[in-house]
Amino acid sequence: MLNTELDMSSLSKASAILACFTTEQTDLSVSYVSEKLALPKSSVSRLMKEMAELGLLQRGDGEREYGPGYMLFQLGAIYQMRFDLIEVVDRIVRDLVKQTGCTGYIGLLDDGEIVAMRKHLGTDAVRYRIEVGRRYPVTYLSFGKALLSRRSDTEIMGFFTKYPKSRPANMKVFLAEIAEIRAQGWAEATKTSVQGAHGIGVAVISPLSRQQIGYSLSFHADLMGSEQRREVATALVNSARQVATLIMDDYWQNV
Repeated sequence: MLNTELDMSSLSKASAILACFTTEQTDLSVSYVSEKLALPKSSVSRLMKEMAELGLLQRGDGEREYGPGYMLFQLGAIYQMRFDLIEVVDRIVRDLVKQTGCTGYIGLLDDGEIVAMRKHLGTDAVRYRIEVGRRYPVTYLSFGKALLSRRSDTEIMGFFTKYPKSRPANMKVFLAEIAEIRAQGWAEATKTSVQGAHGIGVAVISPLSRQQIGYSLSFHADLMGSEQRREVATALVNSARQVATLIMDDYWQNV
């Protein structure tokens, strides 16, 4: 076991070993860690064995490699329960609004409709008619479509069977749009109550807390060219990847 007195050197090494895990590198061998951290195999082997005894690591089937231990999963679950996803997204949207000048929205899917939760005004003079606390059809907002895209086509068909009010007129065309959203990670809404107003949105989902949050940036088409729109979409996707890392939203690993 590790010494009961805090050995910062050992703690630093243990932290460095845990940092070797990635979504691509889910198992670690002593040789791999030794080479990556430029540490003697003997000390790495001893420390990884102690970490396994403490539950920080777990031996694999071949006994030569280690995976994350049960204690990490327990701590991850506790972290997720304390994690307020909407507050993290709110900070990100505030930054995106400052960066782009667009108006930012945050909402969630509830009983077949989108509930607008937060709004951050941008720098343009256009008044968008989305208000906090109000409900909107799921297909009306860009991030509503982004949230739907996280479901399978079969699940989406079931959704509109249960909530037919917002069912698209042409389901085949809509599902083709959803497929594109899944591939690129972002959705765009152009048919809004304000002529010329567009919105680009993304969605993040916590697998542990079950929180499903969508957020978007809105702008007037006359004020933003195609290159700027691509930059907005890229900024949103990059921000969603950052959130996904925190909440273990695996969808964003493949977008």
